[in-house]
Amino acid sequence: MSDSSQAAAQPDRAPVRPSPSPGDPAPEPAGNIPASLRAALKLPAADGPASRAIHEVLELPMPDGTVLRADVVRPADDGAHPVLLTRCPYFGAWRPMVSEVSGVDPATPGLMAGVLGMQANVSLDRAIAEGFAVVAQACRGTDISDGDFRFYFDEATDGTATRAALAALPWCDGRVLTFGNSYLTTTQFTAALAGTEHLAAMTAWVSPSTYDDDLAMRGGVLLEGPSYEWARQQVRTGLWRDGRPDAPQETLPEPVPAFTPYLERVGIAQAAQDLAMAHRAGGHVVDWVRHPLHDAYWERLVYPVDGLADLAVPTLHVSGWYDLFQGGTLRNFTAMAAGAAARGRPGDVRLVVGPWTHLTFDGHLAGRDFPGGGTDDVGLGELSLDFWKAALGDEQAAARLPEDPVRVYVMGADRWIDLPAWPAPDAVEQAWRLGAGGVLHAPDGQAERDDASAADATADAAGMPGAGGYEVPDTHATASSAAGWTAWVHDPAEPVPTAGGQMLMGPPENAGPHDQRKIEARDDVAVFTSAPLEEPVTLLGPVRLHAWVAADAADAHLHAALTEVSPDGTSTLLTDGVLRLSARAGAERRDPLTPGEPVEVDVDMWSTGVHLSAGHRLRVDLAGSNWPRYSVADPAGGAPVTLRVLHDAAHPSAVVVSSVSLDDHPAVVRYGA
Repeated sequence: MSDSSQAAAQPDRAPVRPSPSPGDPAPEPAGNIPASLRAALKLPAADGPASRAIHEVLELPMPDGTVLRADVVRPADDGAHPVLLTRCPYFGAWRPMVSEVSGVDPATPGLMAGVLGMQANVSLDRAIAEGFAVVAQACRGTDISDGDFRFYFDEATDGTATRAALAALPWCDGRVLTFGNSYLTTTQFTAALAGTEHLAAMTAWVSPSTYDDDLAMRGGVLLEGPSYEWARQQVRTGLWRDGRPDAPQETLPEPVPAFTPYLERVGIAQAAQDLAMAHRAGGHVVDWVRHPLHDAYWERLVYPVDGLADLAVPTLHVSGWYDLFQGGTLRNFTAMAAGAAARGRPGDVRLVVGPWTHLTFDGHLAGRDFPGGGTDDVGLGELSLDFWKAALGDEQAAARLPEDPVRVYVMGADRWIDLPAWPAPDAVEQAWRLGAGGVLHAPDGQAERDDASAADATADAAGMPGAGGYEVPDTHATASSAAGWTAWVHDPAEPVPTAGGQMLMGPPENAGPHDQRKIEARDDVAVFTSAPLEEPVTLLGPVRLHAWVAADAADAHLHAALTEVSPDGTSTLLTDGVLRLSARAGAERRDPLTPGEPVEVDVDMWSTGVHLSAGHRLRVDLAGSNWPRYSVADPAGGAPVTLRVLHDAAHPSAVVVSSVSLDDHPAVVRYGA
């Protein structure tokens, strides 16, 4: 009998936990943990219900014999309970942090079950008091589990096997509810799509869906910095788990200011090889670089729309306007909601979207605060508990749930509203046309009035006092413009720097609603600004750029950003998107450009929800790069490339948004209030 099978036969034996080499630090420094993160953990009280529960480590053999281990906290009685399960590859990095905040040894049985608070906004104390058992299992090859970690590919088999094993335990009543965010939704969806036996519900925060178009790439362009950084973190944690020192900084540098010049020097293909050589946990980036098209590799990772629609499992989807996986979460929700509606159970699939990034859920983002925008403000924990209870057959909990299945935060209005569906059924699609002189024409037929203010808009862009009574940076140099087109030059040696957005790269404050004025001050960014709004406008729903674009090369990247310009000149990023122009006909193919010949394209900019007050302006920024968030196009061997966007009568390029009347959507109170 192998060592792993002996361990499986002795579930009460404490597992051997990895220890760092002498002098080698833990994978993540635990000191100086921000107070906001401590609060978000919602760890149990010293004398709370969880303190009187059973805490243990559970060992479960997978079908191939690999033993996976989980921290368990469950009610101290002889009853059978529903199980809240999360499966996670990050516990090795999180354990020191949770240990420090809790004031206990990292090897304490049940310790990682406490992540329920930051992964579902429900404290462990509350879950135990409500009669749930909580199981936090480390994915294979991570933390205290055996085996080797492989991105994605073992999660379906391990997930279904874990559910079956849990359901067979005497303290489980046969019903398993899964929870977690980001990769912890990958472990949920892959297993659910493989089979739903024993699965009572899912709570999926910030979830990918297509992987090549919302994790590794968007619009055919590699998310280079985020892909490297995430893999670098897995390498560090994997080495620590193996008792080996971390890779030296000169070989695999971090954080962002250090790895950006490294990627510029060696390129992502070599960096991917370096990651794979350092530790197998970083090997997936090699695959991502080798598969730039949507091919069989990516197709097996996609959650199929039909499969999602057929997934008859109550699911609570959660995302943020500035979340890395906003597009994936909305795709998952719309597919599952369609299936639930067809089955006559629309309330089984719900959606909450807040003013959040991938990591920050308190409503306080870099660049902007959103009053009442935190998870506690909306009552997401209480909503989650009632959702779980309803899925288990509690009729009173089901009756308390909102009648409408969608709840979103409208930025600017600073209110939560409910919707019967997503996108909002009453939303009206509007095209704000790009025009000469950097003007963005409103969709209400006021082109003449906008043209009259073109000089003001251009003056604003040039750093002169504008009609709105504010000034923008005096370093701005406008892209060249003619009556029917606007051009700018993309230089791969001097890419446009990343400034916020829907991403996960660097510290949490790197993402979100950053002021774009420094970006807009560059001469390689084309800026189109509306006249000051005479009436408020509420944008709620998908955003896309529909444009005719030409380049003097066989390929180029088109980056598009939508911003809100306040009377003081602040240009706040709302949402953005990118398209590799050769991928305009689909991610599975490449159609090179004919230099100088315009092509019609759509850039998916995902979605937003924002109320623009009278006197504010709407702005569109176009660029050829966004580095290091995305790979930089270099189709001409290092030479600059000129891009043109056409905006004459024959080529009415526009940003297409969805608008609603805010008066038709009253604010809702905190759930459970």
